[in-house]
Amino acid sequence: MGTNTDRRFLKTIEAAGDVNVERAFVGAVSARDVQLKRSAAGPVMAGGAVRIEQGACGPLMTAGNVSIERGGCGPVIAGGDVSFVRGGAQTVISAGSATIGERACVGLLVSPRVTVEDGAHVVMSTPQALAFGAAAGTMIGLIVRRRRR
Repeated sequence: MGTNTDRRFLKTIEAAGDVNVERAFVGAVSARDVQLKRSAAGPVMAGGAVRIEQGACGPLMTAGNVSIERGGCGPVIAGGDVSFVRGGAQTVISAGSATIGERACVGLLVSPRVTVEDGAHVVMSTPQALAFGAAAGTMIGLIVRRRRR
């Protein structure tokens, strides 16, 4: 059985099962499956799926899938598939596929399979992120090497 909350402000929610939060602010969430509806949360850690509808969260780490509709979050690390519709995230690292749907935006996206639909925007996808990382690493290496002399 999942945990449902009807209180408006919560410090943390920790549960071995599912957590459903509606119209509340939560400092941090840790559970198997997490669903936020018209809610905001700080860091979210889940062993399963995370679904956000008209809500937001801080950093998100899950072993399962992530679905965000009309919402957003900070960095995302997902073991499964990630999808956004009319929402977005700062950075997404996904072991599964990533679908950036209508009117969605992601800053940095690393995933083996990426689908960007009409009206969506990705600032840096996997090839650009790898190139940027290589260039930044080279520059930092040169600066450190020069300072040691």
